[in-house]
Amino acid sequence: MLKTLIGLLALGIVVIVHELGHFIAARLSKVDVESFSIGWGPVLFRKKIGRTEYRLSALPLGGYCGMKGEHAFQEALEKGLTDIPREKGSFFGASALARAFIALAGPLANLAFAFVALALVHGIGFSYDTYDNRVIPAYLYDAAAADTPAARAGLLEGDRILSVSGKQIDTYSDLLDAVGTRPNESLDLVIERGESRVAISVKANLDKKSGTGKIGVYPYVPLVVGEVVPGSPAEAAELKAGDLVVSVDGKPVAHSVAFSRALDAKPEQVSLVVVRNGIEVASTLVVLYEKDGVPRTGLSWRPITVHSPKLSFSESLRKGATETVRMITLTAKSVGLLFKGVDLGEAVSGPLRITQMIGDVAQTGFSRGILQGFVGTAEFLSIICVSLFLMNLLPIPILDGGTVLISFVEIVTRRRLRPKTLYYVQFVGVAFIACVFVLALVGDIRFLMK
Repeated sequence: MLKTLIGLLALGIVVIVHELGHFIAARLSKVDVESFSIGWGPVLFRKKIGRTEYRLSALPLGGYCGMKGEHAFQEALEKGLTDIPREKGSFFGASALARAFIALAGPLANLAFAFVALALVHGIGFSYDTYDNRVIPAYLYDAAAADTPAARAGLLEGDRILSVSGKQIDTYSDLLDAVGTRPNESLDLVIERGESRVAISVKANLDKKSGTGKIGVYPYVPLVVGEVVPGSPAEAAELKAGDLVVSVDGKPVAHSVAFSRALDAKPEQVSLVVVRNGIEVASTLVVLYEKDGVPRTGLSWRPITVHSPKLSFSESLRKGATETVRMITLTAKSVGLLFKGVDLGEAVSGPLRITQMIGDVAQTGFSRGILQGFVGTAEFLSIICVSLFLMNLLPIPILDGGTVLISFVEIVTRRRLRPKTLYYVQFVGVAFIACVFVLALVGDIRFLMK
């Protein structure tokens, strides 16, 4: 419940920022804003200042900015008028350039929020958990991965990937970033194998569920116990943080994939040998299973923690700008992949799934400290803001980009579109948004069922 509440509030902030952009642009363009609300639904508090009534509403789902004359289009349709009434101070009474400015201001406010958030993240400094750059090819443990790029390239267990197409790889997170952002592209890898270095080329597959590139590898995670969940089978087996698991039921294991495969037969318990302070200790671990068959032991393996230092004010602004541009590029690329066979039901997230993801990120971050919670949430919200920026700029009627396009047409032709023409154009936009909504709803239902 707490995660959902945090997610709703955070998502609401993103929407309020968007509407605030419209609000400021409308005021600058001398368009009257009749209402500005934080939240939706029943109004809890209202106060009128000047021509604007400021509201606090019951549902923390963003907000809205109501401009004078927004319903003039509907009125013109109903009365069969050849032009939309242009009352002074109304949205449609403003010039085409002013309307385009007001429409653009919402997405630009989201983009500015992303920039500020990313600059703050780098100004504060952050840390994250990952694993090193050694890998385990999936084909060695999973027959279904026999035709992956890693299998075709002959990657071996314990290979250390040093670079991908010239980009230095220090951690598994670096590898995910370098490969995940380049699906269907040929990649040049430099690998450290024993005492030698090997150069190979692979073509990353497009994962149709996530829309990311994959080559078919797992991280090489040594079996050093990181945490033991209180009340879990691992605690009952008297396992401790820092223990190194070296065998399961008498068979040597070196990494997390081998440990997981040792539980494939779903044994009720396993015999472990762990090294603790240089001494081998025998232990019996009871294994519980979730409804979907996933084993639950209460063990987690020790990651490596990467620290990103605090940057100076100017450096953080520069980093915020470069990261924002990078996010725009990646998001635009991701939108393009939607038309290349990606499972839209999985790849397109609706508000329920986004809310849950924000809550998960926030809860995980805040469990490590207030600053880390803020950093994780700010970074995730910046991704959403960049996505909203691009999606809202699509030249689709009823979106901000559609308003900009119509305004541009009016500027070029020097004539306003007839209400009935606008109606048909907007009908196409509504149909498109309805399709996206259905896809997002299907994705949310799948997510909740899982």
